[in-house]
Amino acid sequence: MPDDDESLPQPLLRATELLRDLPDVRDEWRRDLQRSLDGGHANEALAAERFPRRRWSVSPITAIAACLLCAVLGGVVATSVLRRAVVPTPTITAATPSTALQVRFDLVAPTATQVMIVGDFNQWNAESLPMRRSADGRRWEIEVRLPPGRYTYGFVVDGKLTPDPRAPESASDDFGIPSSVRMVSRAGGSS
Repeated sequence: MPDDDESLPQPLLRATELLRDLPDVRDEWRRDLQRSLDGGHANEALAAERFPRRRWSVSPITAIAACLLCAVLGGVVATSVLRRAVVPTPTITAATPSTALQVRFDLVAPTATQVMIVGDFNQWNAESLPMRRSADGRRWEIEVRLPPGRYTYGFVVDGKLTPDPRAPESASDDFGIPSSVRMVSRAGGSS
């Protein structure tokens, strides 16, 4: 490469001259740049004025209050959701005494420790109708007042849903578990 600039074309020669000229830089900028390169400790106050740092801080009392507020709001929301989700257990004797019939359910289960009856008449709630062990200890019994109609039911024997083995009809529910059907009619009682 030639050392003299005269061998360069005229536009390139002009560009070289412009690059050799130092731009006008304010002394203040040079001083700030030099201080930042030296570690910037002397210039922290000046930098803080020009570029203030945003620092977030929360007092412990404010943090505790915010947590308590979130807990209370969460409790309110959970309570309202649960109230809507809970279906009240209907009263089985809602029918007038003149239309409701006493229907007897029984199951032979001598080894069972607990038996409940569940069905569409109590929203399949295993806690609402516990059965009583008979005097001989082999049979579990309960009497339920039901208006005439068709009822699907089953027994919960020690936590396991089982159909009535003596039921004349059987149905399969949404979960594929067989359940029993009982027809209650005014003329012939229940079948």
